[in-house]
Amino acid sequence: MSAAVTTSLGLAVLVAVGTLTHQTVLIPPLAATTAIITATPESPLAQPRHVIGGHLLSCLVSFGILALGWHGPWAAAVACGAACGFALVVKTAHPPAMATAVMIMLTGPPAGRFVPLLVVGAVLLVLVQMVSSRLRREVYPTSWW
Repeated sequence: MSAAVTTSLGLAVLVAVGTLTHQTVLIPPLAATTAIITATPESPLAQPRHVIGGHLLSCLVSFGILALGWHGPWAAAVACGAACGFALVVKTAHPPAMATAVMIMLTGPPAGRFVPLLVVGAVLLVLVQMVSSRLRREVYPTSWW
């Protein structure tokens, strides 16, 4: 499978899960994640630790800032910067996760619903790439942690 086919398939899986659960699972940050995973699967940024960990860390930072009563574009800039800094420190950098931070700060979704859907989405994208790689006899992931 080419990166384009795997990207479409991964995003279709998210749409299917969203349709079945009546929730939005396909969000822009996960679409960007899919492109990184499928186009550059050997990149450190495409590895499960970065994909799943980066999105989770951005959620943690963003919902923490929301809990302080901050929201809106200025808070989004702070959350994105803080999430980026923490991700670099703990070695889970994943650029689309910064978009997750911005999205949370601008929309204020309920954490109890948003976080599980985001995690399911990120894990499913990793699994789709794993299957695609196996079918092509390529190695993905190159590392887990």
